[in-house]
Amino acid sequence: MELIVFDLEWNIGYKPWTFRYNGAELTLRGEIIQIGAVKVDAHANVLDTFFLQLKPRIFRKLQHHIAKVTGLSQGDLDAGVPLKEGLRRFVAWAGPDAVFAEWGMDDMPVLKQNLYLCGLDERWPAQWYDLQRLFLQTYPRKEGEGLTLESVVERLGIPKEEDRAFHNALDDALYTVRVCAHLPLAEGLARYPDPAAQLIEALGAGLAAPVQDVRFWAGRLDHDDYKNDPGLYTAPCPVCGAPLALDADGVWLKRGNTGYYTLAACTADAAHGDWFLRFKLARPDGLHWNFARGLEPVADPEALARWHKQKKAQLARLRRLREKTPEE
Repeated sequence: MELIVFDLEWNIGYKPWTFRYNGAELTLRGEIIQIGAVKVDAHANVLDTFFLQLKPRIFRKLQHHIAKVTGLSQGDLDAGVPLKEGLRRFVAWAGPDAVFAEWGMDDMPVLKQNLYLCGLDERWPAQWYDLQRLFLQTYPRKEGEGLTLESVVERLGIPKEEDRAFHNALDDALYTVRVCAHLPLAEGLARYPDPAAQLIEALGAGLAAPVQDVRFWAGRLDHDDYKNDPGLYTAPCPVCGAPLALDADGVWLKRGNTGYYTLAACTADAAHGDWFLRFKLARPDGLHWNFARGLEPVADPEALARWHKQKKAQLARLRRLREKTPEE
């Protein structure tokens, strides 16, 4: 097994910058200014390293917060390798079939957005892993414990080197490799769930009853497909198979950052009870949305009462917003 552990530093603008991707409007998460990567074997032994300082094309002025965190200067950016050329070198070094891993899941979406904007193949790489997930399986998080790379390095007693600073892309990648040395790396990657399993797990997390009739869709472009596309939100009654009727007012409530749900009822027999039709969304590559859908039985009268209370509040907010917004 050969794995590429990588880290990126990126610049952001003082205003959002959007672009079109296959008809969808997306916001650029950041423009890469450093790439650091380490090739390792199954035992986290270092095989090779890669580092480049890059010159951005869109966010050319170094944002003050990025300068403070990374210690970089405007001169560092101006002297960097042009972004497209640097990405080409990185792709060539890593290889077409490279398998990637990172600490958290923030860098891969930035990488793929930057590849696309530079006219390179954003489908690369095809496979990547979140090493935080592997870490938590071995070292469950306790109250008050952080998950930043630096806090985990301290928790594991990994020595810090004076010439290796956090928030430098290569140094962060090397520290991540040292964390990997404390993990059953090969075994953890072999058991790593695919995107569907991850999203379905997140869909049911913390619910009172297991979700039923679970479905999964990948590679969607529109965030709002869960409520706009009948192919996603049309669901059968788990009792008799008749279509479920969704909330007559079209209300969807939010659960967490990327969870949405509405009330549904059987169109054939009211005795089959109420259901929450739930969606969980994820955009792991920064370009496409994945959707997991399931039905949760509403067995608790208090849960139903909360739904109606929150629905009433949402409708009131929307009404106030319409009243404040002048008609065109």
